[in-house]
Amino acid sequence: MTLARACAATIAVSVMASLATRLWLRVNVDGENGAEALWGMYLFYTIWTNTLIGLACAAVALGLPIRARRLSNLLLSIIIVAAVYHALLAQMNDFAGIDRLVDIMLHTAIPLGFALFWLAFVPKSGLRLGDIPYWLILPLVYCLYAMTRAQVDGDYPYFFLDLADLGLARTVVNILGLLIAFAGVGAVIVLLARVLSRFDRAARIN
Repeated sequence: MTLARACAATIAVSVMASLATRLWLRVNVDGENGAEALWGMYLFYTIWTNTLIGLACAAVALGLPIRARRLSNLLLSIIIVAAVYHALLAQMNDFAGIDRLVDIMLHTAIPLGFALFWLAFVPKSGLRLGDIPYWLILPLVYCLYAMTRAQVDGDYPYFFLDLADLGLARTVVNILGLLIAFAGVGAVIVLLARVLSRFDRAARIN
């Protein structure tokens, strides 16, 4: 196994262990059943993104082909996850013990590990600014999912998506602002990739 595949396997195992532990905590500490726990977990973009990273890294570890654009899309999402969490949401949580460890893994350690993996192993010469509109599909689909789902159970994952409290106009503005932020960070990733591609003579992830 190559170093790239070994690192991808480490990230995949870390993601799956963190998600499994969060599921276990919701069932055994919070008293939810399995379906309730999964429903509650997948309310959050953090869980969506970490799950996709875990699956992508598992594919890399197994030697399956996966496009650099897709890995870069996931890098964009996990950067936003970490940035929004540490800037706006971290102070709202009072996790302790294992819950705190899982929180650190999902919002800090895995984002950092995946960013380092991208820097070290993902080919960068093929990334284009034209990729960015496609990278906005995932967060847009998530926002629509979160607000549609809230009409069923009344739970909004993040205060800036709280349609019931903010109203439609303000929520739409927030979503547009979020997509602009994604696009801006995406542009930075593409420009960084262009610089790094000069040194990326033989980067391979398989």
